[in-house]
Amino acid sequence: MVHDTGRLLKMAARQLTIHFDQFARQYDLTGTQMSIIDHLGRIPGEILQRDLEKEFNIRRSTATLILQRMEKKQLIKRQTAQTDARQKSVQLTVKGQQLVQQISHYMQQQQAQLQQHFTKEEIAIFEKVLQYYMKE
Repeated sequence: MVHDTGRLLKMAARQLTIHFDQFARQYDLTGTQMSIIDHLGRIPGEILQRDLEKEFNIRRSTATLILQRMEKKQLIKRQTAQTDARQKSVQLTVKGQQLVQQISHYMQQQQAQLQQHFTKEEIAIFEKVLQYYMKE
């Protein structure tokens, strides 16, 4: 039996994306937009577009497109950062903030399901494997 960890990881990531997109669809969001709202809702203080690019491992042009769509839906607002006029600060609007609780609850449910099926040690090993692939 040949083990192809990379292929399995890609398939699992695709399945996770499908699940995220299915949940997000009820709020007229994509899974990525939902994840951005979750991130903005959890992290206090000023968050720059550059921070989101790093967090989600996306290019500036991709981040700009996603954030523009979120602005059109009035979920976020972008403005010049207080600390650096060359950067854009990203904040949730009231409409975006209203989604944080539902999204956070969904994310917590996903984590709880993982913890029901695997031990802490198994999850730690899995996270170590993920970190390895993320460094490449």
